[in-house]
Amino acid sequence: MTKRVCLVSPKPPMLQRARQQKLDVVCVYTPEEFRTVPPSALEDETCLVLRHREDPRAMVEAVRALHAQAPFSAVFTVQEEGVVPAALLNDELGLNGVHSDTVALLTDKWRMRQHTAAQGVSTVRAALATDVTDITEFGAAVGYPLIAKPVGGSASLAIHKIENAAEAERVHAALAEVGMHRFLLEEYLEGPEISVDVLSFAGRHVVVAIADKITGAGFLEYGHSIPAALDAGLEAEVSRTVGAFLDSVGLRDGLSHTEVKLTPAGPKVVEGHNRRGGDRINTMTELVYGIDLEAAGLAWMTGESEPLTARPAAKCGAAVAFFEAEPGRVVAIEGADEVRDHPAVVEFHLQFTVGQVAPPVRWSPDRAGYLVVTAETGEAASALARTLAGRIRFTTEPVDNDADELRRQRDLLTDLDQADYVDVLEPRR
Repeated sequence: MTKRVCLVSPKPPMLQRARQQKLDVVCVYTPEEFRTVPPSALEDETCLVLRHREDPRAMVEAVRALHAQAPFSAVFTVQEEGVVPAALLNDELGLNGVHSDTVALLTDKWRMRQHTAAQGVSTVRAALATDVTDITEFGAAVGYPLIAKPVGGSASLAIHKIENAAEAERVHAALAEVGMHRFLLEEYLEGPEISVDVLSFAGRHVVVAIADKITGAGFLEYGHSIPAALDAGLEAEVSRTVGAFLDSVGLRDGLSHTEVKLTPAGPKVVEGHNRRGGDRINTMTELVYGIDLEAAGLAWMTGESEPLTARPAAKCGAAVAFFEAEPGRVVAIEGADEVRDHPAVVEFHLQFTVGQVAPPVRWSPDRAGYLVVTAETGEAASALARTLAGRIRFTTEPVDNDADELRRQRDLLTDLDQADYVDVLEPRR
């Protein structure tokens, strides 16, 4: 019998994976998400396009009606914007998978810090803040430097390192400028940062990929490489730390992505997500270990696979490096053809074309593009990726109406008006 799955916010690759597993698929989108899905990416899938997915009652009732007709085996997502609605649907439909209490801990970093501190798991001193006084009082209590960041969110948005009390007003103003009037303060964790992608099977956590990370200004991520350059002892310690963290937040099944600092006092969790990592980590994991995290997570949650017993041996190393461009209208891009044709390059993407406006880089989507390479080891791949990325040169010129142009670029995903959408779209062929 064909199994049925509800996919929340799926992009075309996720739809293809579900199709390969011969699943009957129902998709849940907001109108904004649906606009970005090419018609050619959808075949037999039914799509719920919910004008107000933030109204949980409307979403639950729409999905519940379809569940009553033919039950879902699972609700599944790999997108950050999908984890909350997917968890709510798991709750309301009585399905296995990640539930709202776990997602609440992972999406609210202050709540997560309180919870893990109470359990004695990867404790990091933290406080909720709203004003400059909160910053200076926390700094006086724990010492500088410290970190100020959003309570929720991802993609390295609005993360600030505060070196001393004199910087408190500047950082507070910067957070207020992007609407962060309530934010989290944490002690600064010394040491390199890694990320850990895990597949969990009924409470048994299998570490699949550990990635070294390269960060730039504002802790924005500019590169990752797999496997991370860790000795066996440190890797075992990282695995124990991440496993204890996942246990503490109640994550028992499916995908997770945990960011960890390797401090002098041992590995410390920065934050965690119940999805696979971004920034092409899924691509690199498949290149290195032959494991497609998205496909494996979907197969486990729908009961179509056996548990993974251990991570396979690495076949190679892989790395991603991101490009930078000065803000302004792009007038020329040099080096792209040469780099794209390099034999080690397996993926290449330019975020902007000539004539478009490159924004100031505030978060991950503002980066100018990326490339993925393979090499003998993760370290060798990282070095090659950075070398090749350095050959991509963007020439930009200032523009007077850059704010209007950027808004136009981001809003012109489609000419369709939101009012044109019906709540249930039959399969498009």
